[in-house]
Amino acid sequence: MLVKDIMTRELITVKSTDTIREAMAKGHEKRIRHLPVVDDGRLVGIVSDRDLRYACPSPFTGESNGACWQIKVGDIMQKRVITAHPLDPVEDAAKLMLENRVGCLPVLLDDELVGIITQGDIVMAFAELMGVYKRSSRIEVQVPDRPGMLAEVSQIMKELNINVVSVFLAPKTENGLKNLVMRVETMNTKPIIDRIRAKGFKVINPFGEV
Repeated sequence: MLVKDIMTRELITVKSTDTIREAMAKGHEKRIRHLPVVDDGRLVGIVSDRDLRYACPSPFTGESNGACWQIKVGDIMQKRVITAHPLDPVEDAAKLMLENRVGCLPVLLDDELVGIITQGDIVMAFAELMGVYKRSSRIEVQVPDRPGMLAEVSQIMKELNINVVSVFLAPKTENGLKNLVMRVETMNTKPIIDRIRAKGFKVINPFGEV
């Protein structure tokens, strides 16, 4: 799955000359937390709902916020913008967000803003990749960390004529073992578990070995 598959293409943007009042109104109306700042078709920054709140505190804090409504977006926006490309893998975009501690990534193609992805988009994408929206069951198998183990477990599914919806291999290794997480297209997992155990593998549930 690529960034272009999950990004929002209908962009809501502001200009650096817009006021905080205008930016807040636009974000509230569209129910969005991040607003790319675009001047003359070029991305020059990004402003979040948090940036706007910090710049213009609530009257309940005891501070006067009358004048702050007229502060320009360009004065408070984040000018160092971390961006993605439409053809970036979703996992690379997630890594960028984590490493830079940002909640969204504007998407640029040849320096043109063509989309935006948020943390919510990433979470939904990974949920879809894991097959949680399909009627399926989850099975977690402990396997030796060596080549060919995925093929061995997949062969069991083939023998039982069970379709595998998704496969995930947890990166953590303990004592030369890894956990292979699968979602399978059946609600009756007993034949699968029995066959897996007969092959010498351990099947894990949240409370330990099955």
